[in-house]
Amino acid sequence: MQTTSRTLAKWVAAVSLAAGLIVAAPAITFAKHLAPRPRLFSRSWQIKFVWHTPTRLFYMSGAGNQMQLRKYWYLTYTIMNQTHRDLYFTPGFQLRLDNGRLISPVVGVTPRLYRAVKRATGNPFLIDPDMVSGKLLQGADNAKDSFAIFSRVPSGIRGFKIFVTGLSGETAIQKDPLNGKPVVLHKTLVLDYQIPGHAINITPQPVLVKKYWVMR
Repeated sequence: MQTTSRTLAKWVAAVSLAAGLIVAAPAITFAKHLAPRPRLFSRSWQIKFVWHTPTRLFYMSGAGNQMQLRKYWYLTYTIMNQTHRDLYFTPGFQLRLDNGRLISPVVGVTPRLYRAVKRATGNPFLIDPDMVSGKLLQGADNAKDSFAIFSRVPSGIRGFKIFVTGLSGETAIQKDPLNGKPVVLHKTLVLDYQIPGHAINITPQPVLVKKYWVMR
């Protein structure tokens, strides 16, 4: 009887240990694929980025009978190099809708659209987005004002996120879980906006609910 009890006890312990290994294994595997986070204290350079609330713009494009009313959202911003060396700045923007769809900014902004945004903002120093990339000299006197503009943003959305890259030199390398190849992630600013209730003939007013950094 005593031998049977000891055997049963050993069997129960073995089963428990095996169950523990089965439960723990996915957690260990999952931890290997967690995305790295930006460092709390980084030695990499970082550009000062000041932005304004995204604004909706209605714009007539085309000519003659082909004129169409198009809707855009634009984000104006100022970049300033407060580091101790000149930098090469190449901005990157993406807008993610509340349904997860990603929208890239308009490439090759036409002179008419550029003038429409400049007129809407009232900022005489606003430059074409295509002219922002390049050497960014140090100091406030060399700051640049520009914008990112998005089309094909549907009406009735409840919110969106804007991802901004190029503001920091911090990077990280992570293996792609699908093919095991290394992927370079960049420190990215996330601007999370919500649009409270839509009303007829009322311009939607996005509200910034969160601002944070991720590696993306």
